[in-house]
Amino acid sequence: MTERPELVQTFGRKAETDRIAQLLAAGSAGRSGTLTVQGPPGTGKTRLLLDSQRAAERLGFTVSSFLNPAAGGPAGRHEAASLMAVLDSAAVSSEPRLVVVDNLHNVPEELTEAVASLAHYEPPMNSRTAPLIRMIGLRTELQNPSMRRLSSEFAGCQRIELGRLSEATSRELAADILGAAPDPKLAAMISGAGGNPLLIVELVQGLREEGSLEISHERARLLDERIPRRVRDLAQHWLDSLSDKARQLVQVAAAVGGSFMVVEIASMLRETTASMLPALNETIASGLLICPGEQTVFQHELVRRSIADALPAAVRQALRQDVSALRRQHCLQVPIPPEFLVTGGRSPGTPVAGSTDAPGSLHTPGPLPAPAPLPGATTGPGIVHRLLPALMMARGTRTEPLPLGLAEELRAGLTSVLQAHYADAELTGTADAPLADRTDRITRNTVSLFADGVERATTRARALLAAHQGRDDDADAVTATVVMSNLEWAVGNLAEGLRWGQRAVQRLGPATPPVWSPYVRLALATKLSDIGRFDEAEELIRTARTEAEALGHPHTATPLIARARLLLQSSRLQEAQDCAQTGLEVAAKTGGGWVVPVGQAVLILVALRRGDLASAADYAWRCRAAVGADSTVFPSIHFDWGECLVATAQLGARRTAELLTTTYAHLLTSPQLFVEEAAAAAWFVRLALAADDMPLAATVVTAAERFAAANPGLPTLAVAALHARGLLERDSEALRQAAREHVSPCAGALAEEDLGILLSAQEEKNGALGAAALRSALQRFVQIGSQGDIERIRAFMEERGTAVTSSPRQGRAATAGWDALTETERSIAHLVSDGLTNRQVARRVSLSPHTVNYHLRAIFRKLGIGSRVEVARHITHSA
Repeated sequence: MTERPELVQTFGRKAETDRIAQLLAAGSAGRSGTLTVQGPPGTGKTRLLLDSQRAAERLGFTVSSFLNPAAGGPAGRHEAASLMAVLDSAAVSSEPRLVVVDNLHNVPEELTEAVASLAHYEPPMNSRTAPLIRMIGLRTELQNPSMRRLSSEFAGCQRIELGRLSEATSRELAADILGAAPDPKLAAMISGAGGNPLLIVELVQGLREEGSLEISHERARLLDERIPRRVRDLAQHWLDSLSDKARQLVQVAAAVGGSFMVVEIASMLRETTASMLPALNETIASGLLICPGEQTVFQHELVRRSIADALPAAVRQALRQDVSALRRQHCLQVPIPPEFLVTGGRSPGTPVAGSTDAPGSLHTPGPLPAPAPLPGATTGPGIVHRLLPALMMARGTRTEPLPLGLAEELRAGLTSVLQAHYADAELTGTADAPLADRTDRITRNTVSLFADGVERATTRARALLAAHQGRDDDADAVTATVVMSNLEWAVGNLAEGLRWGQRAVQRLGPATPPVWSPYVRLALATKLSDIGRFDEAEELIRTARTEAEALGHPHTATPLIARARLLLQSSRLQEAQDCAQTGLEVAAKTGGGWVVPVGQAVLILVALRRGDLASAADYAWRCRAAVGADSTVFPSIHFDWGECLVATAQLGARRTAELLTTTYAHLLTSPQLFVEEAAAAAWFVRLALAADDMPLAATVVTAAERFAAANPGLPTLAVAALHARGLLERDSEALRQAAREHVSPCAGALAEEDLGILLSAQEEKNGALGAAALRSALQRFVQIGSQGDIERIRAFMEERGTAVTSSPRQGRAATAGWDALTETERSIAHLVSDGLTNRQVARRVSLSPHTVNYHLRAIFRKLGIGSRVEVARHITHSA
């Protein structure tokens, strides 16, 4: 058996060291291979390569390393000759060989040909040479064209990308160095390293050397926030590696603040934006700057502070005044990026201890003038009612940063709302900072929570709460608490999600602007509804609706849509439809936003339960269109779930099972879907069995059971997993128990239907029991008003010759007359009889005019009529 090498575990790099160990093990077994290790400066490329060398030597490899091949001239030619000699000897070697080339981006011209030969090396034909393992270290971004060409020689080989360490791993690394866990202030300072391992090591060791830490009882307490010389020297080293123009760009940007637009720096340097692009690209390649959107930000706040502190205080002040004047002139105020929240227990406007700023100057620029309205933008509080529901109620995060214009709108709207609220004399008297500073802090922190990615959003929310210095009921603290609740819920930590959600409601107080309160309550209400605690959820929604009505019409849409979801989950279909349509009507008049596709998703599921595929497909199309058209909409599992159900109804089980390996693969193991849709796991198993895909069915059952086991205090999850397992193993007792214990009436009816179908298959032994279970399920669906489910059960029973002991209205869909109409068709018929056009009807029922026309033709056919006038006459006579 091939020996598995042991590599030193580097913090946050377990997956990477495992891959290297596998590569070396393959070399020991006789297989050659190539691996590139890529990443920005300071991410640990050289450390990994050194550890790999040591592991290879222990395995008996002959190791040749070129760890710093930067010298040109004779030294470069000597290195080239050495590398070619290595390749010649490899052709006749009997021992496995490892060749390591680090810093490929610094390879001199004299060495490029030899490195290219290494990339293309093949042993002589018919030789029995030992394997050759090649490991190459290089930076992620290469600006030099010749270096890009050289790196392309290794295209197609295995690759490891070293990214930033997570916040948690960064703290673990610091704790390992210090032998003590960092306190909140030190943790906040560590976060300024941006997850760069070298920067974290230099920071922690520098703080310790300079006496800025007190370590006792396994706790490291930060005494002095001055950046240590080690970090300043490293920042200067990175700065010195840049060209003159790129270095000037970075220095000016560092003085301006954490975030800027290139056009600002270009104007200040009397350059054009186009002429600055090479310098900008160079700084991005160096890892100092990143461009997550239209703004450019520093990757590491510690580096920015170090570079800014190295400038004379008068120069910093002059540059900040220049950019403030420029932003006033051109309305270019840029949001401070989320990475640079107030940290370390320091409020904006507080000088940093030991800063080289002049007395009274600010280390972080103070509030800039409020931006002028953007062209076509609706600045003011109006934007708040569109974005707050998205932030506080969505269970996921954005996939990219907020567009700059939208961020500016939100900033202006929040500022307006907060200034009006905090101007109250009583609150101002208890505030810990002047009104302008307090408003600016809360606005910046709230905008920062619109993060792109779960990890980033979680990190920012935790950092905000850890460093929060204001009141417990300040708007930013409340918002961060809600975000924590949502993100814990999304990854399946339901108890934590509830705890954070309840804490957010408890935080509400005099300092919380009234516009926050309904959304905080609704965020908790939807979670309670998900786990079947409908009464508690209904009470919270009722309170939120009262608060929203007091705020004005724009805020009333979200409580309506939240209640529509609750009504759907409790199987009150008609009420859910009415509530969703009313909410969508309100949203259409007040700017739409996050609630529109969520409301459409409710209507998709209602239509499918009623067997109205045409309307469901129309709602699905409108839902997807709303998601694509509005940048305030966060991704949601609701949208994909509704689309998946429509696809199944249209394409059948086998084709949908294929889609579950591609388009909808994420649904199979989604904690969010399994908790919000009580019958989802059973639905997937049912689909997989219909498609003869047992591995798929088993995967879903395993996921559902694992999720239930991780949340033992929530019986709804255990019942859902039991239902799925009962289907997979054809366990009648499990299905019978699920039918009894499901909180959702619809899920319970589906479990009883599954039981009836299972027992009916055992006709001789349990045929009568199967028929009884099917009749019971049928009756439950009748009470729900789920016509699609009624027709499915009825068709199954008729096919088997089982008597349906229900009235035609209940158990059998009439083929003609008023009773034959679906609920949607009846609603349309009433509106048509009132004289509304198809377009007017479409707006009232949230359908397209085309779909309304489709339903109208069905109404004509079922009623045996041919005109709209006859529809009105039929309704009058029926009344």
